[in-house]
Amino acid sequence: MATIEEVNEPIDVVTVFRHGAMAPVKFRWAGRTYRVERVAYRWVSREGAHPIYHFCILTADDQTCEIELHTRTMRWTIARLRMEG
Repeated sequence: MATIEEVNEPIDVVTVFRHGAMAPVKFRWAGRTYRVERVAYRWVSREGAHPIYHFCILTADDQTCEIELHTRTMRWTIARLRMEG
């Protein structure tokens, strides 16, 4: 059974723009680099006047996680991680 773990830690993200949309390609967290295999969902929320861009992604090693770009600070975080077990 899978559980969702709240992480909320800073990450470094390599992002490209494709067809007018932002797409994360890889990110570095906890000393390890993860390649983004697929963006499953994307949505935008707000923190006051500032948008937060959310991406639910599947990594090349089958990890599912949510990463966020906070435009107020222009910082990325890994918000949640799906843990199998």
